[in-house]
Amino acid sequence: MGNVALISIYCGGILSLLMAIYHTRFYKLFRWEDEFRRIRELNADIFYTIHVALFFLFFGFSILSFIFAKELASCTGIALGINLLFSSFWIWRTIWQIIYFRPSGKLRFLIIHYTLTIYFTLLAVSYLLPVILKLF
Repeated sequence: MGNVALISIYCGGILSLLMAIYHTRFYKLFRWEDEFRRIRELNADIFYTIHVALFFLFFGFSILSFIFAKELASCTGIALGINLLFSSFWIWRTIWQIIYFRPSGKLRFLIIHYTLTIYFTLLAVSYLLPVILKLF
């Protein structure tokens, strides 16, 4: 069971790193330069600041997962809390994706919606699996 938990944490680290890298592309993908011109400067600054903070959060998830993989896999002490925090974040994000980001009828948006839903679920499971294994 220990190897499964360890692999799960490493998978979470890889998925978190990929999410951080994906977030570096948002500015161009969503044409934020044009979009930010249409809203007040303060709102654009707040929006961009939150986005950069998310990048650091995902990058931090990744680094913690790689450096402290054995501790996180053991789910003892603070590692249990960190795994629950990470998995709770991704469970919330999965639910938010399903409820808030309802895709339009376009195939492209449906594919993105379901891909992200699966991706967020995998992240949640990656950090929750060691907790579940610890209980049994």
